Formats: sequence, structure tokens, C-alpha cells
Amino acid sequence: MPPNIRRLILTAVSSAVALYIAIQLRHVQFATDHLVSRDGYYHTRYANLLWQRGLSREFAWTQHSFWKDRFADKELLFHVWLAPFCRGDAALVRHGKFAAWLLAGLVLAGFGLALRFTEIRAPLVWTFLLFSSGNHFLFRLSECRAHVLSILFFVAGMALLLKGKWKWLIPLGFLYSWSYAAPHFLIGLAIVHAAATGLWERRLEWRGVAFAAGGVAAGMLIHPYFPNNLHLWYVQNVVVLKQAWGLGGDLGLHLGEEFGSILPRSLVMSSTAVFISLVGGSLLAVLAARAGRLSARSFTLLLVLYACFSMYCLSARFIEYFAPAAVWALASVASDLVTAEGLAAAWRDRRGSCAWAGAAALVAIALLHMRTMDRTLEEVRKTKGPVMAGAARWTRANVPAGKNIVHLNWGDFVQLFHFDPDHRYINGLDPAFMYVTDTSRVRYLEDVRTGREPVVAKDLAEVFNAEILVVTREVPRQVRMCEDALLDRLYEDEGAIVYSLKPIGPAPGD
Repeated sequence: MPPNIRRLILTAVSSAVALYIAIQLRHVQFATDHLVSRDGYYHTRYANLLWQRGLSREFAWTQHSFWKDRFADKELLFHVWLAPFCRGDAALVRHGKFAAWLLAGLVLAGFGLALRFTEIRAPLVWTFLLFSSGNHFLFRLSECRAHVLSILFFVAGMALLLKGKWKWLIPLGFLYSWSYAAPHFLIGLAIVHAAATGLWERRLEWRGVAFAAGGVAAGMLIHPYFPNNLHLWYVQNVVVLKQAWGLGGDLGLHLGEEFGSILPRSLVMSSTAVFISLVGGSLLAVLAARAGRLSARSFTLLLVLYACFSMYCLSARFIEYFAPAAVWALASVASDLVTAEGLAAAWRDRRGSCAWAGAAALVAIALLHMRTMDRTLEEVRKTKGPVMAGAARWTRANVPAGKNIVHLNWGDFVQLFHFDPDHRYINGLDPAFMYVTDTSRVRYLEDVRTGREPVVAKDLAEVFNAEILVVTREVPRQVRMCEDALLDRLYEDEGAIVYSLKPIGPAPGD
């Protein structure tokens, strides 16, 4: 076949697959009218307010978090990405979903380009395999959260390290520091790469670590929120992880489910292609090593894979790095084993067997894809919408602006803030943000939340200087506690109840 005809066919196939992936990503994203992850409600509202707030170092919406007076936007460039889509209250959620859909598509496109840049054979096939790697990864990819942007930085950083493009790690690390709460992940990648080079080539390759660390450090120091961003980095990456992994801190604090460890069954059932890539890549690496064909690239990717797998075992949320690392490692080892000359010879000698093997591989990927889509759509459709939206809209319309509102769960904040940005709340996004600032109040709130302390209207009003309590019906025990306390209901719907703690006074400044 003439080369120009072959290129035309490959371009047409690539375009068709890219279009199909985009359509399927949109299908997942818009399978519900609400955001896939509730944290997205914070991000879309914050991006909406970014036009007015600018680079303010105050965040009065969380009255008992260190953010109140020492705010730092840990996802600044992610919010800059969202901001053009999130102007105005009208269709804010839908526009946020559209931005999340575009970013997910960019991640998969970036992965495909990184494979091509690192000379992996058939990058389109491996990109499609990542897209079909399981509902856990695809669900995380569809969330309107900054970790999706972090996947893109992970892929770009790995590609630059593999190709020895050291200087480009400086701007990448700089941008990473402005985009995500854990930019040091790039330095970790560089350390793994240096270790792999040392083991493989018996030499110290320091440039990757030096340039990655230099870029990240520059981004942290030359930052609009310096030095607040350093304190935030410490809280999120030391205090929170110590609690999540049982290394110290207040182990009684309730953290997000994503910080929990993963069950082996979940790896096999929810991330089937990732599991296959992990096992298959490891076994093929043994064969490649025995045949003398294992490349330094594959050895490095295997070490990265095992590092990401270790992180995944600690916290399920790290599937976003584990999945691309597993597929990339498998693709690299397969490229080592299957050379162009070997393929041509096999096709000449055993054309029928090669055709059957290729067809079987495509059928297997198609089956994995269908399973991934079915399970992802099922999980997305099971997610609950913003149950506190009605209550928040009521407080916005009926409570004087600027008042403090009590909520018993830190996770309630994202919905209240999104649908009622006119009032002030206790804490949000993570209990550690309040714990490091106001330990006595966070312990009191935790005792009330869990039922160790009764709901006493006078105490809640005095401790948090508030007149209103909003309680989600998702925690029936908390509703019963409020009913037992004989609190007056001001509003209720199927999702939440608004209670009065004391007569509502004038707004601040009236």
C-alpha cells in the first residue's frame, strides 16, 4: 500500500476514534443533570466568583477555617480554566460539566500524544485501552475537579523525563504549582526516573530531579498566594495524609471516602483493564528481559507503575495515576517485544495467525470498553444530586446576607456555597482546614455530628455566632437529633431542613 494512502487511512481512523471517545465522554458527563462529584459545586462557584474576587487572600465563607484570613487558591489555573465557562448564575452547573468534558478529552488526547512522543507503537490502541480501563478511572476522569488537570501534568512530566527534555520540566513544574495542591508529585516522578536510570545504566542522572524540583519550587515561591500556599501545602499533604493513612494526627476526624484504601476485588472488577495491564506488563517484562529486549524506557515505566500502585493501595483516589501508568508500561513492553521487522516477518510467515490474534485483541478491548461504559454510566446515574440546593436557595432568599449558617458536616459546605454564596459557613473541603485553626470547635462539632453531644440550639448559636442550622436528610440521625431538640423548622424539602437557632436579627452593618 502506498505510504500516502496508508497515512490517509490512519488519519481517518484516528479521527473517527477520537470523535467516538469525545461522544462517549460527553455521554458519561451528561448522563445526569448534576455534577458527577459534589466538590465540583465548590469549583464552579469559585470560578464564577473569580471575576469579582481576583486574587483575594480572604475567604469569609469558611468562618472557622484558616482560609478565612490566610486563603490560598490551591487550584488557581484550574479555576482560570473554568472561569470563562462559569460566568453568571444561569446554567452554571451545565457549563461546568461542559468544561469538565473538554478537560477529560484533553487528558486522553495528551496521553496519546505522549505515547507517540515516547515512540510507543500503536498509540491510538493504547489510548483507547486507557479509555476502557474501568469505571473507577473513567468516573474520576469525568469529575469537575483539579485532579483531572493533574493527570495531564503527570503524563507530560513522564514523557519529558523519558525523552530527557530536562529544561522543559522547569515551566511544567511552575505551572503544576499553580494548578494543584500536590505539585511535588512531579518531583517524585523524577526521583523514580533517576532511580531507574541508576539501576539500569549504573549512573546518577540528577538533571530530571533538579529541574523538576527547581520548577516546582519557583512556582511555590513566585506565587500570587505566597506564603499562604506553603501553609496550605503542609496541611493538605502532611496533616491530611497523616490522618488518612493512620500516621498520626486526630484519627477521629471523618475524611472523604476517596482517601480510603482499595479492596483487591474492586481492582479486578472496577478497573479490569488496569489489573490486566499491571499483571500483563509485569509478565511481558520478564519475557522481554530474558530475550534481551527490555528497554530503559520500559524499566522506568514499570518502576513508575509500581510506585503508583503502592499509592493506589493506600488511597483509592490515586487510580488517576495508576491507570495511565499501567497502560503506558504495558504498551512500552509490548513495543519492545513487537518490532516492526518482527511484525513484517510474522505477517509474511503466519498471516492467518496474525490476523486472528489482532482480531482477538480488538474484540477483547471492545468487550472491556462496553463493560467500562456500562458500569460507569450505572455509577454516574447512581450519584445523588445537590440535596441541599433547595435549602440553600431558601436561605439566600430569606436570611439577611452575611449571616453565619451552621452545618453539621464539612461536606455540606460545597452545596451551600454553590447555591447560596451570600452567607458564611463553618468549614469546607476538608476537616483539617478547621482542625489546624480551631481545635476546640472542630471537636465540639464532631461530637455533635456523630451524636456524642446532643443538639442544643443555644450552644450552637453561641459557639458559631449563628442563627440558622441547615441539616441534610442524608444523615437521618442528625435530623432526629434536631427534632429531639425541638428546633423550629423554617423550611424543608426532600433533601434538607432549615432550622432556627434563635430569632433572626439584622444583617451585619444594618
